[in-house]
Amino acid sequence: MLRLKQNLLLKLRSARTQADLYGFLHAAIQLEHSTIPPYLTALYSLKPGTNTAASNIITSIVREEMLHMTIAANLLIALGGRPCFSAPRFVPDYPGPLPMQVDDDLQVGLQPCSKKLIYDTFMRLEQPDKPPRLKLKDGSETHYPDAATGEYPTIGDFYKELLDILSAMRVTWGPASAQVTQETTGTTWFRERDWFPITSLDDAARAVEVIVTEGEGATASPVDGDGDPAHFYRFGEIYYGAKLIPEGASWSYTGADVPFDESAVFPMTPNAKAAMYPVGTRSRLLVDSFNQAYRQLLLGLDSVFNGQQQRLNTTLGLMYQLRILAYEVLTQPDPNSPTGDSTGLTFEYVPLVIS
Repeated sequence: MLRLKQNLLLKLRSARTQADLYGFLHAAIQLEHSTIPPYLTALYSLKPGTNTAASNIITSIVREEMLHMTIAANLLIALGGRPCFSAPRFVPDYPGPLPMQVDDDLQVGLQPCSKKLIYDTFMRLEQPDKPPRLKLKDGSETHYPDAATGEYPTIGDFYKELLDILSAMRVTWGPASAQVTQETTGTTWFRERDWFPITSLDDAARAVEVIVTEGEGATASPVDGDGDPAHFYRFGEIYYGAKLIPEGASWSYTGADVPFDESAVFPMTPNAKAAMYPVGTRSRLLVDSFNQAYRQLLLGLDSVFNGQQQRLNTTLGLMYQLRILAYEVLTQPDPNSPTGDSTGLTFEYVPLVIS
């Protein structure tokens, strides 16, 4: 469970105008984005043609995190704000706590995929408050990461408080034409029922529900409003080795097998930094190229969410380039590793070079 800073809601409650909410919503965009590099690192570390089921699961989760980031950005635009994805402090410094997160023992880094990573980090990030115990194929029940102790707000609490504030505030909703939606982009990257313009409090509530239920699941169910397992339970499919299926009035991990071969994962150096690799080496060249491509992706998002929505396809197409570059990085031996690990992905912010 992602615990937020205790004073966050107190600060949020002091908002009196739409502009007072901009910083909070920008932090929410940062938070939604911050899970994408760790998830992509785990995805890219799966060797091509292997671990297909796990790859499909992680890909589906990344896509929904991108949707959540889009929703948070559209909500900011609807209130008159301007998202900025390429600001120097937008990208987290991995490993560490995520934006808005209380500084506890949940440090999120960039690591190759493993069941330990899925359980210790990804499932903890997505864990609902009280997940139900579900049956496994061997007749036992699920066991979950230790829940954080103490009274801390969650991302669901943050969005609920935000909606309460909006309901008590005289809001001037911006036009749908300024937002990034299927209509303004001409694309179908996300399901239409989950991706819509926000022009009223009801729209905002629907949008927030998509974010919360896709991450944690509905209150009394492990599935979201579309009937798909929430992120926590989808990661559970990889960890427990079976698909989640309905069983009477409940659910269980007794569906089709989800095999996971940890030998078919690139043994990349975890939590690498470009500075680890001397300038002029092949590893440094590849890491720098990857980070520059990541920078171009963030700059593209800036343009898309600030009036050039028609560039969404082109911008998201940069993710294919990122994956190609990731493969080059991950097949390059790390010159610092005595055990033959491959060069690590870094997802670092790099300043714009003007020639």
